[in-house]
Formats: sequence, C-alpha cells, structure tokens
Amino acid sequence: MTNLIERLQSYMRRSAVSRYEAIPVPPFTVFIHPFDALIYLNYAIPDGPILGDVREPLRRLRAEFQKKGRVPRFEYVSELAPALADTLLAAGFRQEAEARLMVCTRESFTPVAVPEGPVLSVLTSGSPREEVRTFCTTARRGFSPDEPYEATEEDVSKMLEDLREGRAVLGRVEGQPAMVGMFTPPSEGIAELGGVATIERFRKRGLGTALTSRVAQEAFERGVEVLFLSTISEEAGRIYERVGFRFVTRMLFMVEGSHPEGAMLPVPG
Repeated sequence: MTNLIERLQSYMRRSAVSRYEAIPVPPFTVFIHPFDALIYLNYAIPDGPILGDVREPLRRLRAEFQKKGRVPRFEYVSELAPALADTLLAAGFRQEAEARLMVCTRESFTPVAVPEGPVLSVLTSGSPREEVRTFCTTARRGFSPDEPYEATEEDVSKMLEDLREGRAVLGRVEGQPAMVGMFTPPSEGIAELGGVATIERFRKRGLGTALTSRVAQEAFERGVEVLFLSTISEEAGRIYERVGFRFVTRMLFMVEGSHPEGAMLPVPG
C-alpha cells in the first residue's frame, strides 16, 4: 500500500509540473497556475519527508506566492510528510481541509447507468472550442456558484492541451449544461479523476454518479490502471464508492492562516 501511495504523490508532482509553473523552494516545490489565482489551483507539495528547520524555506515559499499574487497553500499526502502539519501550524498556517484519497482500478470499477434524460458528451482535443468553453464555464460555476464567470480563451486553450491525452465529460439536462468531470493525462498507468461538479439546481439527482462512471470508463478504455481522486465530503465519498473507488489514505490542505476562505470542493451531485 505504501508503494501505491508514493506512486500517487509522485504522479501529483509530475502532473503539476506539466500544467503549472514549478518553482523549486527546497524542500518544497511551488506550483502556480499561469493565469488563474483561484486558491485551489495554486499550491505547494513537499519534495519528500520534512527534516530539520524549514523556517527559511517557508519564508521564501511565502515570498514566491506573494510575488505571483497567490495565497500560500499546501496540498499533500499526510503520511508521506507526517511532521509537516505541525510545522505549518506553528508557522501560521491552518488546516483548510482533510481529504480522503480514493482509488479505482479496472477490477473494482462498477459501471453506473446514465438515468433517463441527461446526455453525456466526451470531449477530446479535437472537440469544438465552444463545447470546451461550455465545459470550463460549467466547471467553474459548479465549484464557485456565486462567482460570475465565463471561460476565457486561455482557459479553453489550456483545457485542449490537457485533452490531448486526458478526456472530459460534459453532461446536459434538457439541453442545459449540468455537470462535468475529467481525468488528467495518464503517467505510468495512473490518472486523476478531477473537476467533478454539478450545477446547484441539478444536484441530488444521481447525475454525478453516472458522470463519474463515464469518466472512469473512458480512463480504463485508454489504458489507465489506477484512477484516483480526493474528496473532503463524506457524501461525495459514498457517491464515488458506488463506482468502485476505495479509500487508501488522507491528504491535507493547509493554507496561510490570514486568508479567510479555503478551497471547497463541490459534491458531485
């Protein structure tokens, strides 16, 4: 199990390097989204177990976040850096959330049928830009329902890059965008299921379960061996369990204490 957990954390680092600006601040690496300051798109990951005094690295880490106009924040598998949480708390961070890290394999995958009514569309790098724009806008509104938002050209271009190897699924109800999800480009047989969100008025209908199932199906058909996700919601965890995801360990999300709000991941619906 430890080997699997280490593989998952290594994948997270590789994936972040491919998508974000990576700034080494040993024993950490800071990952900065190229144009979006949304809090959960900018974070640091420890390079390994934390030993010794890290006050100076944390000072430099904070400076890098501030230089980019971002909030200092960490996302990491807690058992691989067990002393880090206390170190960060003492340095003025606070625990934003504790997430369940869950995995699904071809063997554990349990397909769920799409209920009558919704239509699911698979997006690739060859999909029309307007369809990808709708996906990006729906995803953001699912995560931040009170934020007025329309996807930009940069959002669309970045998503199309991710879709060269990954896939996304957009669900509509009566023609209206309702839910989204995707899996990230695979590496060494691993991919992450992320961005699963349902617009508020379409929640509590089982749509998120069907969409998660379709994303997982697409991943396994394209050679993924282990699909993982993280969720801070017990309700969402039960939804993912229906599709065959199983708990393996926990992740911590730590944010600078002066920031009033943390990232809140939506329930899939």
